[in-house]
Parts: sequence; C-alpha cells; structure tokens
Amino acid sequence: MKVTRGMQLEKDRVSKRRRTLGNALIYFCIFGLLFSSTVKFLQPPNAVAYMASLGYEHGMYFLIAALELFCGIVFLRKSTRAVGLLLVSAYFGGAISAHWASHPPVAGGPFLTYMLSHPFVGSLEPGMFLAAAWMGTWLLHPERLRSWDPGAAGNEASPQVQPGAAVLSGS
Repeated sequence: MKVTRGMQLEKDRVSKRRRTLGNALIYFCIFGLLFSSTVKFLQPPNAVAYMASLGYEHGMYFLIAALELFCGIVFLRKSTRAVGLLLVSAYFGGAISAHWASHPPVAGGPFLTYMLSHPFVGSLEPGMFLAAAWMGTWLLHPERLRSWDPGAAGNEASPQVQPGAAVLSGS
C-alpha cells in the first residue's frame, strides 16, 4: 500500500491523548476476549450451564473458546488489526444475536431488569466490547474509516455529485 502525504499527516495528527485512549479501548476489548476464552477453556460449571442454555455444548463450547482466542490475537497484532476488527465485529455480532435469540426482550418482564438481575450480563457485555473495539480503532486510525465518508477528499470510490446537477438516465 502506498502511503500518501495526506495519510501520513493525518496519522501524525493523532494526539497522544487520543492514542492513549484508543489503545486503552482496544486492549480492553482484547482483554475481554482473552479472559472469556480462558474461562471457557477452564469450563467452570456456571459458565458451561449458561452456554448450554444458549444451545452451545460439548465441542461447540470449545470451538467458541478457540474463536475468541483467535479473534483476540489477530486484533492484538497491529499488522492484522483491520482483519481483527472484522473478526471481532463478526464474533460479537454473533454473541449479541445468540443472546437476543435466547432471551427475547419481551420474555419475563422488561429486558433491562432481566439483564441486570441475570448473573451473566448477556448481550450488554458483547455490545460494550464491540463499541470499545470500534471507538478505539477510530481514535487510533481515523483514516481507515474515511472510506465511509463519500465527501472525503481522496475518496475516489464514490462519485461526487454537485448539488443541483441533473442525473442522466440510460433509458
């Protein structure tokens, strides 16, 4: 990848405070993944019972622990952080989906009351770690999220349409 002067200047503009906070959020997410995978590998009875209530037992339990560990290691390495963010997003998205499918918000009273009284925080925990991963990545690498902004300078992927310009159709 060719580094342009604009990308280098933007990288240099990330303040020390922003870099510290970004690293803290990313390492918080990684710690959560590594801690959770370690707990799953140790297989304490409460955690095994809770995962069984979600429908994950035996070999699937070990596979989930291995996936968590793999995602955490890939996200930890700076050279693979972009792929790691994709894996972490997919993993936590699946975790949130599994919790919502097993514990719908309309079952057994208000959702937040249920989640706060539940011994395992449920879908709030993966959502918190997912938000930390994305905020930390944005704080450290704002240029990586620039491709989503169609008006950003240097974003050739999205054509610029001038206000008031006529749109020509092929028919």
